[in-house]
Amino acid sequence: MIASQSGADLQALDQAGFMALVEPVLPAAYRLAVALLHSETEAEDAVQEAVLNAWRHRTRFRRDAAMRPWLLAIVANQCRSVRRGRWWSVVRWPGSPDPTEEEADDGAALRRAIRSLPHDQRLAVVLRFYLDLSFDEVGEAMRISAKAAKSRTYRALRRLRLDPEVMADDDN
Repeated sequence: MIASQSGADLQALDQAGFMALVEPVLPAAYRLAVALLHSETEAEDAVQEAVLNAWRHRTRFRRDAAMRPWLLAIVANQCRSVRRGRWWSVVRWPGSPDPTEEEADDGAALRRAIRSLPHDQRLAVVLRFYLDLSFDEVGEAMRISAKAAKSRTYRALRRLRLDPEVMADDDN
């Protein structure tokens, strides 16, 4: 039997039931990891490690919470750990674009600017605009309030020199 999120005893949740809850979130988790790590290989590893960590700590999952923000928070933390690794800044990944190729791309300047944001602001922008989450969901994934999520997103947009008015649904 697959337990539902609302009334499940997640301590007794078996592996198949857990994966049934996690699998719908995996595409978003992978997109988040790619956006934060800029490497498909590292993103796959980070998502796999995050799912394993989620399994280990499944008893911390609140019964009344949604799986998506909980798992995305774990993925974001795993990506942050990977980036903090000592080899991250030393190793140049094969297949990464040469600076000359990247400069020719119209979106390269924006991607570089997003990469230069502090982790919390970069995460807010990626969750909000790349994964198209509401501010409530961004806040849940970052373990902050929706108001704080909106504030971090606005600060990031100011830092990117974008007008916050590009956000059509301010109240979301």
